[in-house]
Amino acid sequence: MISVILPTYNELENIKVIIPEIFSVLKGSSLEGEIIVVDDNSPDGTAAVAMELVRGNPLKVFVRENERGLATAVMKGFEIASGDIYVVMDADLSHPVGKIPEMVEPILIGNCDLTVGSRYTSGGECVDWTFMRRFTSKFSGLLAKGLTRLTDPTSGFMAIKKDTLNGIKLDPVGWKIVLEIIVKTGARFQEVPIVFSDRLEGQSKLDTKVKAQYIAHLWKLYCFKYPAIFQLFKFCIVGSISQLGMNWTEYR
Repeated sequence: MISVILPTYNELENIKVIIPEIFSVLKGSSLEGEIIVVDDNSPDGTAAVAMELVRGNPLKVFVRENERGLATAVMKGFEIASGDIYVVMDADLSHPVGKIPEMVEPILIGNCDLTVGSRYTSGGECVDWTFMRRFTSKFSGLLAKGLTRLTDPTSGFMAIKKDTLNGIKLDPVGWKIVLEIIVKTGARFQEVPIVFSDRLEGQSKLDTKVKAQYIAHLWKLYCFKYPAIFQLFKFCIVGSISQLGMNWTEYR
């Protein structure tokens, strides 16, 4: 079974559209599936509208009242999900729902353990992006090149076999749960080209705080992947600070 996980915050208008669309795609592809909505107590009533859509559908809605953040919402979705394959995607309709069957097929036939929807592999595209938006996305991806060979390391669209997460401790900062999983599992992955569209309803969550969290997350992942190098770096920093302290004492 496929579990489609949708982290939400103030996605009232989008959730009305994406849930029926996902069920339609699953049914049309003869895929047994469920939808997991993990809502961060949206003041616009996103969770209430999602609950109205249950009506006998395999849909679970979980509201988090004391926690915020896309990555941890996805992790809660993993806990709740019943499927053998998890699909993680944004609820704002920026990720193409019609690509779900193509995302899970390579996993079902055993070609890989994980797929990532890529805007930058052959056939991928970003619709109506400004130069600055493209530059920011590309630069963010460039910063992660020491961690993965993904063409789109900042993607948020992923499908993963449940068993791939067994024994893996996830500790993401901010929103890039896909990058966290790629680095920490070392799973066999395949990229699927997607056409990414900006949201039509609601407001983007990308702000200065989110960008700072991304940098902090990259630091943690580099430390995880290259522990010896970063232990040496920390040793040099501590040694330099100590030496400066001694010199200051002598100067006084």
